[in-house]
This record gives sequence, C-alpha cells and structure tokens, in this order.
Amino acid sequence: MKLLPLLGLLLLGGLVVSCGRRDPTPADLTTARQQQTKSKEDAYEWFVKTTVGAYERIGKHDPKWDGDAKVALNLIASASANRPDVPGDWQQQVSTFARAALDKGCDDPFIRYAAIRYGIGNFKKTDLAVARELQEAVRQLVGTDYPPRLQYYATQRAMEALIGALPEKPEEQTQSDLFAIDSMLNFGANPYIEAIRDTTTPPEEIYQMCLTALDAPRMPPDGFLQLWQQTDKALSDSGQKSNVRELVKGWYHIQYAWRARGNGYANEVTQEGGKLFEERLKIAEKALTAAWEQDNADTRPATLMIGVCLGLGKERPEMERRFHRAMLAAPDNYEACFDKLHYLKPIWLGSPEDMLAFGHECLTNTSWKGRTALLIVDAHDYLSTYGRQDPAARQAYWLRPEVWSDIHAAYEEFFRREPDALNWRQSYVRDAYRCHAWDTLNEQLELTGPVNYDYFGGREAFDRMVAVAKSHRKP
Repeated sequence: MKLLPLLGLLLLGGLVVSCGRRDPTPADLTTARQQQTKSKEDAYEWFVKTTVGAYERIGKHDPKWDGDAKVALNLIASASANRPDVPGDWQQQVSTFARAALDKGCDDPFIRYAAIRYGIGNFKKTDLAVARELQEAVRQLVGTDYPPRLQYYATQRAMEALIGALPEKPEEQTQSDLFAIDSMLNFGANPYIEAIRDTTTPPEEIYQMCLTALDAPRMPPDGFLQLWQQTDKALSDSGQKSNVRELVKGWYHIQYAWRARGNGYANEVTQEGGKLFEERLKIAEKALTAAWEQDNADTRPATLMIGVCLGLGKERPEMERRFHRAMLAAPDNYEACFDKLHYLKPIWLGSPEDMLAFGHECLTNTSWKGRTALLIVDAHDYLSTYGRQDPAARQAYWLRPEVWSDIHAAYEEFFRREPDALNWRQSYVRDAYRCHAWDTLNEQLELTGPVNYDYFGGREAFDRMVAVAKSHRKP
C-alpha cells in the first residue's frame, strides 16, 4: 500500500499554483550570484564582528592568552560563514586553541564554552561529565553581554549534549539531568527572540536560527506552536526586507502539517489529522509562493515546495516545475534532488524505475554539480530495503553487478567534481564493502583519512571490515 497522504489522492490533477513572476533569466541569475557573493562577504564580516569583535569589546583580556582566544574565534567565524579555506579539523583546532587560552589563565565564559563544545566529536554520544561541564559553562555565558545569537546556540548545543549523554534506559535517567535539558531549552528562548529581532543579522543566519529553534528536540506540541507565534511576531517586528519571514512560515507549516498527520499509512490517519494536514500544507504553499515571488533567484522556496507537492499529491509536472526552479540558481542543490527522489519513491508518487532513472540523470547531467552525483547511491540504498524484510535478500541486492556499476560510477564522478571531499571516502568504503568490491575497498581504505568509527558501527566493526578486505587483497 502506498503511503499517499489522506486526501492527497483527491488532489491529484488539482490546480497548479500560478505565480505572477517569471522564472529568472540567465542575466537575472548572474546578478543574483554577484549579490550572493557580496552577501557572503558581508556575512563573514558580521560573523567576525560578533565573535572576535565581541571578545575584543567585552571579553576578559590578557596578552598571555589573547592570541589563542582570537585564533579560536576566527576559526568559528570562518566556519560560520562557510569560508572555503576552513580546515577540515577546524572544530578540534578551536577546542585546542581555546583550551590553550584557559591553561594560560583565561576565564572568559565564551572561551570556556568553545573549549568544551568544539571538543565534542559526536553530540549523540556525549560523555555525561562533559555534557554537565558544558551545561555549567553555558549557565555562565547566558546573561552576559555576548551577542544573543551566541548565547542561544550555546544553550542548544548544551541541550543536545545532555540528550546525547542520557542513558538509553528511562529508568537510569536522573530527574536532575532531565530538568537540565528543559532548562537549556528555556534559557535559550529570550536570546533567540532577541537575535532574530536584530536587524544587523544576515537573513540566511536568521533563517537557519529559526529552523534550529523550531526543530529543537523535546519540544512539546503546545510549545512548538507558541514558539512559532513568537518567532513570526519577532520576524514581523524586525522589519526584515528579505523573504525570510515567508520562508520560515512555509517551512514551519510543513512540519506542523506532518505533526497533525503522523507518518503512518493513509488508512492510519484520522479524519481530523488529514484535514489539518491539507490545511497547513496549503498555508505553506501560499507562503513559499510569496517567498519565491519576493526573490525568484532564491532556491529555497522552490526546494521546499517539492515536499508540498508530495504532501498535496500534486501531479509530476507541477513537482518538476518546482524542481527546475530549485536547480536553476544552484546546480549543486542536493536537497532539491533528494526531495525529488523522495517524491519518486514507490510508497509515494513514483516507482523503483522512476527513482533509478532520476538517479542516473543526476549522475550524467553535466550541468549539475557536487553531491548530486550521489543520488543514485541514495536510490539504491532505499531500494535495497524496499519490499525486503529478510537481511539476506537485502545483502543480495547489493551484490547485483548493475548496482555496483552505478555505485562505482557515482563515487568516481563525485570525487572528480570534489577531489578534496575526504569525509566522503568513508561512504565509498562502506558501499564498496556492501557490494563486495574488494579491490576498490582496499584502494579507498588507503585514501581514507581519520576514521569516524561510529559511522561503521564502532571500532570493532570497522576492524572486522578491514580484515575481510585484506583477506581479499590480491597478492
């Protein structure tokens, strides 16, 4: 049975939303890219001002540690602005330089926070003592004169660390730690609203901040709605001239729609849930249409609309129109490609053949860039489990010659496009192992940098894989 949304089938063949504004021309896109470049440069200056500059204005200074502190903060600013020169291990470097400052006597609350926060490799598996140490650092930071944005993100990271440190068994979780998680959620509320009211904050940063807040774990249903209302009012009061308010409104109502519907089969959805699902998606559709008309070179409205098309059961030509818009200004728009692949799943509005055909298009389309080449890998990853409950049947899927042919071609094309994307070598290793492509597996193990053992199920699982690979090495 397909997972088509309740009422969605009634909307197949429904009206296509007409937009008063035309698609951007090549000249429009050239202008937009120039504006985006300028916006990125301005954003980098803003990040420097609100990290390094904030420390210089209000931090606790001493020549003994200022150099280390500023190196750490400059790395944070560069990474926040997605600068191309940011080293791959920048987070560990931030922690190292911040700790060097602390060792020299620095007791600045943000430097202490940075030393702990950027030393955490995996927030989903945080050591409880470290999580509590981070929580205490955040308590000292909140309420200082550091920018509200920094205080807000600090509370979010402390909450994530505490959640990741909780024992899996509920009976082993202490009330004090559960209370600490909720307190971090509450501590971040005021800095968050202050930050999005700040008219100097780049619109892209406001958008990301809103999504982070509205997607916070452990958010109760009434809290989700209340925070959205506060967010929308703050965005309205700030007088933002960008399309960020409509974008956030669209994104929020997509999440709000799925909260009403649930993720079950169509026959498991209540009548009220189906009604709210449709109503909220239509609000999202209207908001995202407005966001696109405000800026038709912004890929985000069209990208989000692909999911709306799925939820409302819109026919493929309408989805394709949105997808085309999403790719026009961003030929490396992996998110749009992934959302289209989701639309094409057999449990929704497509078929296995549709998924594979689109995956091959992503691999061979020379106009598209970056990770789009790996969509065929995502297609096979899904199809390896579709209709296959038996682990042996799933494994057999990966051993098909045509599957490895696609996987191999996808990674080779991706690394041709992105030769420095070292982290993705681990994905290549995993998939070569699943396909029993021993020669390629041994080659990629030599090219893989520092290993994230959690990705492979732990150090022991990784070592077993390496041993198997070596046993198949040609003499």
